[in-house]
Formats: sequence, structure tokens, C-alpha cells
Amino acid sequence: MSLLPFKYLRLKRVLALALFVTLSSMLFSTTAFTLVGYYRGFNIYLGEGEDIVAVYDRGSRTPFTGIVPAYLTEAISRLDGVIAVSPEVIIPCAVRGQPTFLRGIVSDHFMKLNPITILDGRMLGEQDLNSAIVGVRLAKKLSIKVGDKVLVTGVLVDACLELKVEGIFYSNSPADDEIVAPLHVGQWLRGLDYNHVTLIRAKIDKGLVSKTSIYEAIVREALGPTQASAESQKPSQPTIVPWTRIFFHAENIGVEEAQRFMEGYMERYGVTRESIITLSTIIFLLSSTTIAFSTRTLIVQHERELQVLRSIGSSKKLLKKDMIIKLLPITLASSMAGIAATIIFLNTIIGQGYLQILSHTLTFQPDPAVIALTVVLSTALFMVSVLKQKL
Repeated sequence: MSLLPFKYLRLKRVLALALFVTLSSMLFSTTAFTLVGYYRGFNIYLGEGEDIVAVYDRGSRTPFTGIVPAYLTEAISRLDGVIAVSPEVIIPCAVRGQPTFLRGIVSDHFMKLNPITILDGRMLGEQDLNSAIVGVRLAKKLSIKVGDKVLVTGVLVDACLELKVEGIFYSNSPADDEIVAPLHVGQWLRGLDYNHVTLIRAKIDKGLVSKTSIYEAIVREALGPTQASAESQKPSQPTIVPWTRIFFHAENIGVEEAQRFMEGYMERYGVTRESIITLSTIIFLLSSTTIAFSTRTLIVQHERELQVLRSIGSSKKLLKKDMIIKLLPITLASSMAGIAATIIFLNTIIGQGYLQILSHTLTFQPDPAVIALTVVLSTALFMVSVLKQKL
């Protein structure tokens, strides 16, 4: 016996179930998309791809508090397969009463790793002292224009410096939320001498050089000046400030792919992509009692119709199967509607700058795993709720 021709489900009552499924899907997907976005945004801070490596201080608790010898830039740049090397000082600071980050760079080196487009004004030059360029998102947020002078206050040390804004830039990266200044400015505000930086980033050809060979070069530098042959090495990148070779312990220096380097800091505190999705799933299951409740309510509201169908020979198994067949497409559509509403909502608030991680705008990309999990959980919970009901 087939019940498909019988239209015993009332539209208004079905819409209530659809609404609760939509809301539960929105709650789960909003939580998961946001947390995964925070995780991804932090991980890609220093660059995406396996060809970007970071030379860092193993003892630092954050990516912004390490100290490494600046002269290692020259040793790394001499290796065959190293395309570009960028020594950088990254510091938290305050500008116009708002927390932000300043990145001290050598502009020519930095541009080879992070190509930027100057929207207004000009790029930093070698002769610039107390100058800076500002990322387009930060400039919009703080109403900064070319020619403005901004007072930058350090957070890690008691230091401040007035900088003249020479340009506004766009990079399609986290740097769009930062102030970029000459390397020595970052060193002043961080309380470092000219021979130390926060970290060194390098772009490499993995077919010619690896992070292991870079670390081996660092170990050789720790033991003494390298006497490299012309066959194995190339001239180092020219530097504006001649760095002094200083003593350091090689075991205090780490070399890792930039993205994996940032992931390592997250994992220290138990934050992984899997744990984020697990947490979001728990939140969904706690909130999804509304789906079970609305399914039960729907069946109770159709009790009279179900009794009539039972009286003409329909079994409980057949009734449950028929309800699932008729309501499953609505449940799927409602779940997808919740996901679509979440994507629109997050794109809107991110565009307004309301979601940030460490003063950087959240990078949002719909995660296929989150979308699939939202649909699967919603439909599975609905089906289980129907099957458990006593008709």
C-alpha cells in the first residue's frame, strides 16, 4: 500500500518544522564557519603554500614575541633555491586608540614575498625614516589618508613614534589590516637592536632547497663563519643596514613552513580544525533538540489524520516511511537555506569589519566539510526523530 497520493500533511504545520531546521542549521554553520575562519585566518598570516618558510625563535610563546639574528637573512639568501628572504619585525601596537599591528620590513625583500598594489601615494623607499604605508582596510577603519601623521604606541615595550603616511596599499592578505614601516621602525617599537628581528620569511624552490638544508645552513652559521664554495652558494641579497654577525644557539632557532609554523602555535593550546568542527557539532546537537521537538509536535498535530490512515490498514512502519519521504526534501531545502543565510550574514558583517582575529579581518570561505556536516546532521536528526515517535 502506498500513501504518497494522500496529502495528509498540512502546509502551515510543516513550515514550522522547516523553520526550526533552518534556524538550527544557521546556528551550527555560523559557529563552524566562524571558528574555522578564525583558525584559517591565523594559519595563513605569514603566507600560504609550501614554498614559504619561516625562521623563528623556538622559545617564543607567540609568533610575535620571538627574536632571531637578522644577519641570518644573508646566510639563507646565499643558498641555491632561495628565491627571496624577508626579515621582519611584527609587533602589536596602538594607533588612534585602536589596537593593530605594525610590520617592520625591508621593502624590496618584502615585495618579493607579498606583492602589494599602492592605491594612493607611494611605496616606501630606502631613504624613508619615520614613514609608513597603511593597509586599505586599516586606513578605512581609522580614517587614515596619505600625508597624515599617526602616533604609533608600542605594547611590548614603552615606546612611541610618529610616522608619516606615504601610501595606502592593497595586498589581498592580512597585511591589509596593518601598518607597514621600515625595519628599523619596527625594531625601535619592539625594543630590539638593529641585529635582531622577530622572524625571517623565505620563498624557496622546493626542488632545490628544503627547510632541512636551510636549518643546516643556520647550524653552520652558529658554529662559525661559512666558507661556501661558488658552486654551492650565490651572492646574498644586498641590505640597507649591514648586520653584525652575533653569537646564537642553533637549537633555539626553528625552520618550518609558514602555515605549519602558525598551526603549531594553535595546536599548543589544543586548537585544531578537527576540534573546532567537533565543538560546533556539540553545539548543534545541544541546539537541535528543537528539531526533535518540532518533529514530535508535527506528528501530534496530525494525530487525527494518522489515526484515519491507520484505520484503513496503514502500518506504523509505512506511515513513518511515508512521512520521511515527504518531509526529507523540505528538511534538505531548509538546511541549505540555513547555510545560505549564514553565508550572506557572515559576508555582510565581515565586510563591515565586525569579525576580526588579532586585529585582522576574518578570512571567510565556505568550508565544504561544514556544509556537508550541516546537511547530514539536520537530515539524520529529523529521520531519527520520526522513527522514534509512537504513532
